[in-house]
Amino acid sequence: MKSIIDVLEGKNKLIMMHRSADPDALGSAYVISRIFGGDIDITGGINRTARKMLEMFDIKGVENPDFRNYDEIIVLDAASPHQIHAIPPEISLVIDHHLDAGEWEIAEHRLIDERAISCTQIIGKLLKRLEIEVDERSALAVLIGMYTDSRGLSMGNPDFMREFADMMEIARTNIGTLRDFLQTGNNNSVKTAIMKGLQRLKFRAQGEIIIAWTHVSMFESAMANAMVCAGADIAFVGSEKNGEIRIIGRASDRVLEKGFHLGRFFSSLGYEIDGEGGGHDGAAGFGTVGDVENILMICVTRAMAEIK
Repeated sequence: MKSIIDVLEGKNKLIMMHRSADPDALGSAYVISRIFGGDIDITGGINRTARKMLEMFDIKGVENPDFRNYDEIIVLDAASPHQIHAIPPEISLVIDHHLDAGEWEIAEHRLIDERAISCTQIIGKLLKRLEIEVDERSALAVLIGMYTDSRGLSMGNPDFMREFADMMEIARTNIGTLRDFLQTGNNNSVKTAIMKGLQRLKFRAQGEIIIAWTHVSMFESAMANAMVCAGADIAFVGSEKNGEIRIIGRASDRVLEKGFHLGRFFSSLGYEIDGEGGGHDGAAGFGTVGDVENILMICVTRAMAEIK
């Protein structure tokens, strides 16, 4: 633990996140930067929901930083080195909550807890363990990360709920405020993307398990969540941009109880086709190149075989 503290308290820190950073990644980076100092690298992009946090918390990120200007480099909420926009020559510390495939052994120090629902949850527990007082704004950032990564508290164990309640008390906020923050992204653009995705949706049944897939141009996560809400046990949503394919996956509680793990599924898929993937048991992603429909069919075929 002392080595982790030394990194956090070191000078000239750069804080990196996965590409298209979400509220959990940005919230984690904001809290580390606010309490311990350091620049937040936003070169890999910020997703639509997290972008609201830039204004809310007045976050000033840096783009295309020179790694040589930093003594310590911290990576947050990334399942593998391939999920950050560029791999530094040296990484001081990784804090993450995804399935650990051993790829972060390149980092000097690692704090990886696969049982955690969100990276911000790990940050909150770390601050509590270090007996560092959490201010109201930091607590709010932790809450937003915990709320969004738990899909609006639809998943979480008793420890998660207790930690969430503690942070909610510090932030002096309520569930309604957090729900409003999450739902502000549900505008007509999101709804239109979901409707178009539903028009293209296909599905297959493997016994009692329904596997569904579709493709959209944006809002892949919202589309996948909608498919699970509609009854899909495994949902794959593909998108293509500049020749790169992105697949977002979601899984229902029923299929998770049977031992299916999306993060492990996408991680092993990367050994079969040229790509990188990983994540949680019920929410994960995969990136590669090629034809989006072909990649989706590979996912569906392999998922059906695994369910058998």
